[in-house]
Amino acid sequence: MKRFLKFLIISIIIVAGAFGVFKFSNQYRMSILKNNISWSVAYKNCKDSIAFDRDENKNTYIAYANYIKVIKEDGREEVLLKDKSLKIENIMFNDNKLYFISEANLWKYDLEGKDLELILGNIPCAGKYIDRNLIIKDSKLLLSIGTATNSGVASYDNNYSSNEIPYDKSSIDITLNKFNYGENKTGAFMPYGNSSEEGQKIKAQNLANACVVQVNLDDNKTSLYASGIRNIKGWDLDSEGNLLGIVGGMDNTGERPINRDFDYLYKIEKGEWYGWPDFSGGDPISSPRFKGENTVAPIIANPPNKIVSAPIYQYSDVGVIKYLAIDKEGKILDKNTKIYFDSKKNIISEINTDSIICDLLKLKDESKINGIRYSGGDIYILDSGIGCIYKLQSDNLKLAFNLPKSIWIFVGVLLVTLICLMIFKLYPKNIKKRDNSL
Repeated sequence: MKRFLKFLIISIIIVAGAFGVFKFSNQYRMSILKNNISWSVAYKNCKDSIAFDRDENKNTYIAYANYIKVIKEDGREEVLLKDKSLKIENIMFNDNKLYFISEANLWKYDLEGKDLELILGNIPCAGKYIDRNLIIKDSKLLLSIGTATNSGVASYDNNYSSNEIPYDKSSIDITLNKFNYGENKTGAFMPYGNSSEEGQKIKAQNLANACVVQVNLDDNKTSLYASGIRNIKGWDLDSEGNLLGIVGGMDNTGERPINRDFDYLYKIEKGEWYGWPDFSGGDPISSPRFKGENTVAPIIANPPNKIVSAPIYQYSDVGVIKYLAIDKEGKILDKNTKIYFDSKKNIISEINTDSIICDLLKLKDESKINGIRYSGGDIYILDSGIGCIYKLQSDNLKLAFNLPKSIWIFVGVLLVTLICLMIFKLYPKNIKKRDNSL
């Protein structure tokens, strides 16, 4: 009876342990939607993180609302910077320094000297489409600044008092047409409730909306890189150094609603004006495809150009495509394939150089993707909902062999325990048989 109870207790422990292993591993499980790729959990303990980046030494920097930590190559973690006054939105590593955006400020943190320096202040930070992103191109830092409004006109928002509703600042000198919108007759690029006059001049501001700003890191001086870009949801450089970005289309909401717009993949070039708020996807806003009850009229009387660049690709929905990483070397997918997140379908997808889309990974319902990065030939995906960073890789190893190391250790201990139990169980019987034979 004692032997039976002992065996029962051990069996219960083994079953409970196995269930725990299954539950732990299932926490990260995703469905692979394309052949010849797989994934693994590169890092854990990232729940509620905001953004991340990696350096050439395989250190991973993870930003939270008010602090930044590093996970080193050997797995050790260290908090680098913590300040309750921060509200971090994005992070980027370059030349042993971390750059990050917090509300209206761009900061630089020197990893060697442990110094924190303000690079820029008074960056527009209010509004529904105010995405800001950072990237290094040609040794210069590029900062993208999204828009405060959907299509250039401030609309009532009960999150703000009427005199504090965000409105857009222009990055170029413009002249307005006569149009005002809504019951309060609000003009474009004007505070809510303020009307504009025909021919009214709007002066350019150094740090404005719907643009990309170039920052010289030697002296922190800024210049306008590109303008008329509603909001960049993610960007990366391809193998030839071209800057590609996902640009959000306009919604059918607000005082100046835009019908049938989409998200786009654009090549973003220096000195170009891409047309917002009077163009989208290369088409003028007066095009029949944007028409609702009435044709939408342009609000800028003196556009920099009458024809604007068309996108590389037009998606089939609006406000759902986010983040971007490019497989520059083609180690995982075809060379220069773009990887992005489709928030509507909750999947990681790719678009190759022939503009063919393929779904890669189906995420869990609890997933919350907050970034995709290319680093050292691999693609890393931050899932702050699950609390980990996935690594997308070629299918040299199957999913079953990509469980976290802790699970493999547990499985090994479990197998050794089972073998010992079997030996222990059989050993007394062998002794008894040998004694009986004597």
